[in-house]
Amino acid sequence: MATIVLDRQHIGKPNNPDDLGAYSELSQEHEVHMVGRYLLETEWTLRSLGHRVVVLSDGFYSHRHKRANNFFEKESGACIYLAGHLNAGGGEYAALFYDHRSTMGATAAQFIGAQLAKLEGLDNTKMIEAQPADWTKHAFNTIDGIYAGRGCGICLEPFFIDAKKHSHLMSDEGLELVGHAIAVGVDAWISSSERG
Repeated sequence: MATIVLDRQHIGKPNNPDDLGAYSELSQEHEVHMVGRYLLETEWTLRSLGHRVVVLSDGFYSHRHKRANNFFEKESGACIYLAGHLNAGGGEYAALFYDHRSTMGATAAQFIGAQLAKLEGLDNTKMIEAQPADWTKHAFNTIDGIYAGRGCGICLEPFFIDAKKHSHLMSDEGLELVGHAIAVGVDAWISSSERG
């Protein structure tokens, strides 16, 4: 059996308990509310496919990574940690950041990206190597503690909350489609890992 840890980030940090992430003028919602909705669909889909799912949403990121690794240590199957975010800043692509040290993370990102790319408006899906010393350092910080364990980590930023091209994805139906695509991609990656 595989173990997937879903982490709704921003919210629940002891040093900033009111952090709700970026705000979207298009949807009139904060990032964490939309992330919670797409991760719920991810969770339901993965559970229906027979996978073990653990949901986190509190503590410093380093503590969340340790908790995830504790689950992964007991697992003989595939393990993945998904840090839930959304992007802002005017882009029009989906981004999947993986640890630059992790070939497993790069492969998992490819599988998830292939499913997201099937959604309207997400044909430009980027799998990006995250590192501690360049523009990807914030994404790297969301997953860097996972590399020390058995699993791999992906920082999910499936669309931009300030892009009109992505506004349809901010509805309940759109967020369900995003969450479902992520789950199908994870399931495909797990199946591939078990075969390989």
